[in-house]
Amino acid sequence: MASGQSSADRKVSLPIGIVSALVCLLIVIVRGGNPVAIKIVLRSLSPMQAAFSRVAIACGGVGIFAGSRGVELQPKRSELGPLTLLSIVYALQIGAIQAGADYTSPVLVAVLFNTYPIIGNLLSSLVVPEDRLSLRRIAGLTVAFAGVAWIFQARTESALAPNPLLGNSLVLFGATLLATRTVYVRQLVLKVDYVKAVFWPMLGSLPLFLLGGTVLPDGGPRADFDWTVWLALLFQGVVVGGVGQLAWIYLIRRHTPGTVIAFSFLTPISGLVLASLYFQEPVPSTLLLGFSAVLGGIAMAARRAAPIPSQERPTPPRGFGGSA
Repeated sequence: MASGQSSADRKVSLPIGIVSALVCLLIVIVRGGNPVAIKIVLRSLSPMQAAFSRVAIACGGVGIFAGSRGVELQPKRSELGPLTLLSIVYALQIGAIQAGADYTSPVLVAVLFNTYPIIGNLLSSLVVPEDRLSLRRIAGLTVAFAGVAWIFQARTESALAPNPLLGNSLVLFGATLLATRTVYVRQLVLKVDYVKAVFWPMLGSLPLFLLGGTVLPDGGPRADFDWTVWLALLFQGVVVGGVGQLAWIYLIRRHTPGTVIAFSFLTPISGLVLASLYFQEPVPSTLLLGFSAVLGGIAMAARRAAPIPSQERPTPPRGFGGSA
């Protein structure tokens, strides 16, 4: 991070502009393909093997990015505790999503996992002044929560969902951890280079995935690897876990978590469509009802951060360059 940047400069957030909004939209739409990619990889790998593989690919990509940009990755002593905590939360989040996706339908994964904006907005309102709750946001989050509760008990007649209740529970747990991690990371990158905040939790989670793979039984059976599995792993590791996560964390540092996370209401739309089309899986009308409530509620909760004077705007962190 550039030297000479005062702490006051880093404690304010910019209202989101057209370029940042377009980048947010691109990220959240592309993320809709993640549940499809997860389910494809799980054909051949156990949940912990899949988690290790996707994160290892992403970690390598972020390391290359950091090296090409001359970003110092060596953590300071004061950063070890927060980065270790973040590694544990990251490992639990990815592991829960992978395991949950193994038991439930990709359509349900696409919707339930992408309910994390609800929790993220609530948590962000407690720690980020610009993200305080209004009556409109409270109403929107209430509607969205009702939709989540409806979807949670949904069932799909699909061989892809051998234990939907367990799978749905794990996916919701992972979504909760993602929301928590997003808000925590935003506070952390006000003090720590955001590339470190992406790289070290990835690297630190890898031993935990290996440990999980030896402790947790594999529900199997698994098919042989083919080119679709490799493509799905690269998509998760490079596009979603690498480029997407770097850009996302940069955006939540520059703006507020609630403002950026609110764009995620588009992710379950693309995820639902892609999962349904790829796996030829019917979408029950009861699921669509809850899905509509989630989308409407998150859209109601979306808000912009209050404008701030130009002299107080934060300097972008070294490594990503230019304005968003």
